[in-house]
Amino acid sequence: MSFVEIDQRVEVVTIFKSQGDPATLIFPFKMRWGKKEITFSELGLRHPTAKGQRMVHVFDMSDGINDYRLEFDAEMLTWTLTAILSGDAKL
Repeated sequence: MSFVEIDQRVEVVTIFKSQGDPATLIFPFKMRWGKKEITFSELGLRHPTAKGQRMVHVFDMSDGINDYRLEFDAEMLTWTLTAILSGDAKL
């Protein structure tokens, strides 16, 4: 396994649920990073944090092979892939 810092904006398809645990009401379902399309199967952790004056929501996601850290900037309405913990040697 290797940890790779990415820090690139990505496209994300997100599911917003109407009910349930507040920690799981939003689920990043799929991400496009360059030419790769990654479908997430697990939400490991979600936590809000301040980044300067802006509120950022951090999501630790998994596709069953690799783990991904995504940040959603609530003010700029952008998604950033910040890092990958690779379980796949091809990454």
